[in-house]
Amino acid sequence: MSVFLAAWEQRKLVSLFSKFTDGDWIESKDQANTGIRLIQTGNIGITEFINKFGNEKWISEETFKKLNCEEIFPGDIIISRLPDPAGRACILPKLDTRMITAVDCTIARTSREASAEFIVQYLSTQTYFKYVQSCLAGGTRQRISRKNLANFNVSIPTEISEQKQIGFFFKQLDTLIALHQRKPEYTSKLT
Repeated sequence: MSVFLAAWEQRKLVSLFSKFTDGDWIESKDQANTGIRLIQTGNIGITEFINKFGNEKWISEETFKKLNCEEIFPGDIIISRLPDPAGRACILPKLDTRMITAVDCTIARTSREASAEFIVQYLSTQTYFKYVQSCLAGGTRQRISRKNLANFNVSIPTEISEQKQIGFFFKQLDTLIALHQRKPEYTSKLT
């Protein structure tokens, strides 16, 4: 186990990214049966991507160009600005297709000095969700603005190697917890 003595600093969330922008406004009329995958808020879990097989949405290459869509890539962090809960985030996995995301999602591409794994774990803390909850606005559909997300303060190690190890450690814990939660469900199916 490594021991780190590097300092931590407090930074605005937006400062950890080389890109921090909203997804695209895609209406039902813009969707197609195949083409470029549209990642929606329902695909975003807390620290995990939820691939809803059979419920995928797509747009055509022509629509992608016409609407000047922002392509997203594996490794990008996608943050849902809509509940439940608002602010949940995951790292986009490799899906073997080109992808875009909906307007109610923020695309966050980490800079070289920031670890996506660390950031996603940080964006699953109680402190973060309390902040997001305090910023929700809107009538029928409450959401957090990208500007308010950008201003969230993150405590982060200055050394990326430490960020990566912390992110990996908590990801392993999440996996272990998920396995233990599924164990009673699996066992009950056997009896």
